[in-house]
Amino acid sequence: MLKQIAQIALPVFLLLIASFFSPYAALVSALIFTLFVPGYIIVEYYFKALNMQEKILLYILLSVMISTHLIYFLSLAIGYSQHTILIGFTILFVFLLLFLLRNTKPEHQRRVLHLHYSQKGVLLSSGIALFAYFVLSKTVWVWHNSRIILTGSNWQDTPMHYGIIESINNGNFPPQMPYFAGVDMTYHYFVDFHTAILEKAFGAFLPRLVVFTNAFFVFLFALSLYVFASYLKNERAGVYTVLLGTLGGGFSYLLFFYALFAGQLELSTNYAYEYGTFFTLPPIFDNLLQQRPQLLGLPTLTTSAYFLYRGSQSCLDTDTRDGKRELALAGLLAGLLFPFHMVASLSAFLLFALIYLKKILGTRSRNNRNYELYFLLFFLPLIAPYVIQMVAGIGQGTGFIDLKPPWAFYFVKDGPFWFYLANLGLPFLLAIGSMYKKSVQPHGFFVYSWMFMMLAIPNLCSFTPNVWDMYKFFHYAWIPISLAGGCFLADITFSRKSTKLRKLLVSATITLLLVFSIFTSALVVTWNLSTCSSCASVGEYETGLWVRENTPERSVFLTWSSIHTPVTMIGGRLRVLGYTNWAYGHGYDFWERDDDVVRAYKGNISDTLAVLRKYDASYVYVGKEELKNAPECLKKFEYCKQLEKVYEDQSGKCNIFEFRYC
Repeated sequence: MLKQIAQIALPVFLLLIASFFSPYAALVSALIFTLFVPGYIIVEYYFKALNMQEKILLYILLSVMISTHLIYFLSLAIGYSQHTILIGFTILFVFLLLFLLRNTKPEHQRRVLHLHYSQKGVLLSSGIALFAYFVLSKTVWVWHNSRIILTGSNWQDTPMHYGIIESINNGNFPPQMPYFAGVDMTYHYFVDFHTAILEKAFGAFLPRLVVFTNAFFVFLFALSLYVFASYLKNERAGVYTVLLGTLGGGFSYLLFFYALFAGQLELSTNYAYEYGTFFTLPPIFDNLLQQRPQLLGLPTLTTSAYFLYRGSQSCLDTDTRDGKRELALAGLLAGLLFPFHMVASLSAFLLFALIYLKKILGTRSRNNRNYELYFLLFFLPLIAPYVIQMVAGIGQGTGFIDLKPPWAFYFVKDGPFWFYLANLGLPFLLAIGSMYKKSVQPHGFFVYSWMFMMLAIPNLCSFTPNVWDMYKFFHYAWIPISLAGGCFLADITFSRKSTKLRKLLVSATITLLLVFSIFTSALVVTWNLSTCSSCASVGEYETGLWVRENTPERSVFLTWSSIHTPVTMIGGRLRVLGYTNWAYGHGYDFWERDDDVVRAYKGNISDTLAVLRKYDASYVYVGKEELKNAPECLKKFEYCKQLEKVYEDQSGKCNIFEFRYC
């Protein structure tokens, strides 16, 4: 036993010791302790009988969330630093050692092990993740002709996430909103915090980490779909569900064919999604490339729903021990998810409510005990600290719940029937077809009630600060849509005695249905790869590095309210106001700040100084956006005695002034 423990624990211990001296060892340790160790301990201690694909899914999901929570609370206690991260890893190593010492008794295998002989789900999910990685590697932080490309689906959201990551790693902890200085961050930023931990452990600027972590989370989502569909039906359904769930989309590709036949086709035009027009629901693959909180929200919601449903089914039989554990695991996943994605976490709670209500309203049940409440036992305590923080944040001008007319009131065009049919496309029709073919029986109630509940919510009310963000419920509905559609395709099959013609027809039918279910994502890819928007020039990149090295941590900069600015996404400093749509989407009343920023750059120098004092800003940045919107501001600042120019790049297009308080 000691020999086996030494074979596992000793290499990890040596790596941990080396992490205090080597940045590369620290990065490897960060990958091991944030992607494997915590989940491995829990799964192998309490869920040893799961099949390997379920274990891999849980190893990673639990590790990401537990390690991030641990380092967060440690950092609140002793400060966020590289040493705090290594202390967190040391604590996890102690738990690993205790687990190895106690885990000596073999556990009886469960009666039914799904997929125990196959790793198709891991292989297929890896393929989907590699596909996403290929697109991301060509579009996120790519040097091209002396500028940095950040393009396609990532041109707007990713700069905000870079600002969160880099500001946290440059002293912004407990974090304020980097684009709304002076206000504590209550946005679900823990996905970025996890990436920040990896970068902080290494101790250097690693902007390409986003490419790897995004693709990794795509793998988790694909695998969670495969595991769920294989439980409901079989492995064939798992394959189809993964394809529909990660690459499926609506009928917006009809615009592509129209432009093609009309001779108006341009690859740099996005035919997959058009904000505010008829095809206004973004395909899910579009979000998988850039919606970082959603990237963890989707697989965790799917996995929590899987164990919630499976646990409730187990509790109907005599196997209550495993069922109770699975219900508790579902609550643990949903609770840990809250600071990673609040809406996804609350959606998991709605699924619990759905199952619980069905049980208490049912008249015939073999087990009347409310084992489903094990979900709440873990869910409620885990979300409580963050709910309290959110409530406290309301007093700072944040409104995370803002009741408005339904989403459909703003965005549905030409009647709801045609709108949803066109935007949800062929996968939705396959899901409806599965109802008539009874492809997901005996699980139909859970799958279809989940689907219609998520579709109904945005059509009944809107409660996100930006009504547009209610579209995420359509992506949560996409999970059961793809599950039902995948099971339906698995039912379109043939027997060994079928004729060659029938086999050919069935294969051709399934192929065509899949092709026209996922063709929209092909347009997402071509649009991403054919656009080449720039987020920073060489001068702006060097300016950002200068800011990191020569200005105090948590310094506040006055900038124009632009998307791309080196002082935050590279320098890691705070801004009086960033892109206004970010602030609007997170519930901040930004109008006064927006007026103040305009007044500071376009008004007289007294206005500028008054704005700097009002927001306790120490620096003024003048770059291309500032000069574009206020061409005379540079001369005005140069003549002001209270503003000292402390930096100018070689091109003269990036200037930084320090405010000398009197």
